[in-house]
Amino acid sequence: MANGRGTARAGRGERAWSLAVDFGTCFTTAATSGDETAAGAVGPRSLEIDNSRCLPALVCLDDSGALLTGRAAQQRAAHHPDQAERAPKRALARQSAVLLGGRSVPAAELAAAVLRRVYAEARAAHDGRLPTRTVLTHPARWGTAERDRLADAADRAGIAAPGFLPEPVAAALHHGQAHAVPEGGAVAVYDLGGGTFDTAVLRRTARGFDTVAIGGDPHLGGEDLDECLREFLGERAADRDPAPWNDLWEDPGPPAAAQRAALGRELTAAREALSQTGSVDLAVPGYPQPFLIRAHEYRAAAEPLLARSYELLAATVADAGLDTADVHAIVLTGGASRTPRVSDLIAERTGRLPLLAADPKSAVVLGALAVLPPAGPSGPEGAAGPAHVQGTAHAGGATYAEGPAAPGGRVRRYLNPDGDLGFRFTPRP
Repeated sequence: MANGRGTARAGRGERAWSLAVDFGTCFTTAATSGDETAAGAVGPRSLEIDNSRCLPALVCLDDSGALLTGRAAQQRAAHHPDQAERAPKRALARQSAVLLGGRSVPAAELAAAVLRRVYAEARAAHDGRLPTRTVLTHPARWGTAERDRLADAADRAGIAAPGFLPEPVAAALHHGQAHAVPEGGAVAVYDLGGGTFDTAVLRRTARGFDTVAIGGDPHLGGEDLDECLREFLGERAADRDPAPWNDLWEDPGPPAAAQRAALGRELTAAREALSQTGSVDLAVPGYPQPFLIRAHEYRAAAEPLLARSYELLAATVADAGLDTADVHAIVLTGGASRTPRVSDLIAERTGRLPLLAADPKSAVVLGALAVLPPAGPSGPEGAAGPAHVQGTAHAGGATYAEGPAAPGGRVRRYLNPDGDLGFRFTPRP
């Protein structure tokens, strides 16, 4: 029986389950755990929406004023780009509202549309039952204001009192489940997603991971790698015949906008395919023959961006007072980290191979489930939602500010004597 919106009380005989959601800039992923399968097994598993583990973050307004997500949003946005917001997470962090088709829509409602879709699909996969616990991940650099906006979006989506966890902490926890990290050992996280790039250094403690340093670039991501590929393709098109290429990108009409959107999706698919194959063919409107793009050509085009990403990782390690040789492991997460040159570049610069999760797009949500205690029937009072605790505490020269408790523990933001911001997750005993 439900205990308000988003929080469940599991009665006797009911199967309780937990939900983790990584609301991304370009894609959103989710995973669940704790519910027994038909075979009696219990374990985390990624949630599929529209037959994919990655739900596009794109939100589009329809004629009735409803917000569409997933494939429906992609289809409509191809013909009505002015009614689409391609990065609701970025809008949520930066502004209060977005203009879609001449209508002002709260940024929190755009984010809520994505979270509402994920939440509905997750519940549908569990016979309509509410999750006992839910945790949302967020960039480590987000402060109280951004997390409050995410909490507002979650509430609009019907997710009451979720827990919150920084994405690098979740990624480190996922790594720690598969690879033993000794107490005191440091883990560097390289998170190259669709629209952002985050780095962090975390240190293993007896009770979890401390975030020692954070870095990255919120304006660097897989989209920039797509742009590298687009620029290279444009050069090839100009060599063949520049007129169709110029017409494609200069025509303001809806048909050309739809063609550009379709080509953008093809560029992303080609970039991902070049991670596993030697070449791809790209069809471009206006050209009768496709363009052959070889993997080594794409790697050369992307080299400056990837080299910059490594420098940002190295700077974060240095901010932690460490050298790359002092780091126990370098963990890659985020879909764009699959680009082979990422691993090669880090190996060349450090003399060691980084670790890439089998499914880097889901590593964060699977790691977030690690902070959730095993779901089971609740006590007489049901599952309590996480509390918001205010105030500060001082330890080891650092100033700690209590934040919202995550299910299974508490995340605290701290400012060390050098002024560096970090996070500490402490599990409950």
